[in-house]
Amino acid sequence: MELMEGLRTRRAVRSYTDEQIDNDLIGELIAAATLAPSAMNLQPWAFVVINGSARLRGLSDEAKRYAIANLPEGSPLAGHLADKEFKIFHDAPALVVICATNEERQSDEDCCLAALTLMLAAHARGLGTCWIGLSRPWLNEASVKEELGIPLALKPVAPIIVGRPQALPAATPRDEARIIWGR
Repeated sequence: MELMEGLRTRRAVRSYTDEQIDNDLIGELIAAATLAPSAMNLQPWAFVVINGSARLRGLSDEAKRYAIANLPEGSPLAGHLADKEFKIFHDAPALVVICATNEERQSDEDCCLAALTLMLAAHARGLGTCWIGLSRPWLNEASVKEELGIPLALKPVAPIIVGRPQALPAATPRDEARIIWGR
């Protein structure tokens, strides 16, 4: 896939087939993610993989309960969480949680760069992804880290679901870039 085509056609996918994703393929996506730039080449990331649609359905219920209990008043996400059918992990077969491995200022941003690189690599392989930011506070709870095998010293930054899309969503319009030419 040509890069600009990939950038134009990548979408947040929230509907997946039942096909499980092979660990080797997830390993390839993670290897691609590690090609992302990082400040001073610190590469401050670790990748926690949770596999299995059934496992993620159960975790989705836990994360949803946590989100409902901790959602700020007036949040636009309240409608999604009130929907009994809404699943935070969208029945995806895999979750890759990109975690910062240190407290350096730029480590979160470096993990974000790795996440986008992983998402583009997945798209190039015919997979769909979606960044599930709503789950990040839950993933940072000590009890959840323990349950999922995330070392306490790591900071979950970018939870990305991965799977075979049932269909690619239509493109959403983009605003014209606001460009300010500095002096």
